[in-house]
Amino acid sequence: MSNLQTRRGLLALTGTGAAASLAGCSQLESITGGADADDALTVTVQPDREQLSALEEELRAGLESGDISQQEAQQRFSETQRRLTEEAAATFEETAANSGELSIVESAPSYGFFLVDASGAAIVDALRRGEIAAIYPRAQFEQFAQQRDRLEQQRSAMRSQQGGNGTTNGGNETATDGNESTANESDTGTDSGT
Repeated sequence: MSNLQTRRGLLALTGTGAAASLAGCSQLESITGGADADDALTVTVQPDREQLSALEEELRAGLESGDISQQEAQQRFSETQRRLTEEAAATFEETAANSGELSIVESAPSYGFFLVDASGAAIVDALRRGEIAAIYPRAQFEQFAQQRDRLEQQRSAMRSQQGGNGTTNGGNETATDGNESTANESDTGTDSGT
């Protein structure tokens, strides 16, 4: 399903993750800017790639056979990506709650980004275990939040416009999912490449 808008973000994240995995975790100090280990960092989680790939293949087959429309495929992919991101976020939140070394300061779980307060070792351990996908400086959280807010405004405007035109079909069919447009499209930071 090469023309799904959400796939672009997933591919960008995957490519960035592969490059960052070569760099290893030695980049943690450069991300924090030499700040104290107690300073908060922005981290992201990502949806399960295997499940997204399987869904993409299923939707591609449905499109080719004519069983579903492009619009329906985009909406289903977007909804599934959001659900999987929320599941990954819930897992990370549970890990943070059970950890004495990691605490969540602020979060946007449906978009997969968090501001966390933790030692460098705790962050690196979470990255190695695959609980987080990327590490960013603290300031990146605000940038992700601004992107999220713009997306929500666009979605709201689209829903209003569709309601005025008498066409209703979920409101998500052409809006991009917040995963790709916030945390997962940024190319700054260190990704795990998982």
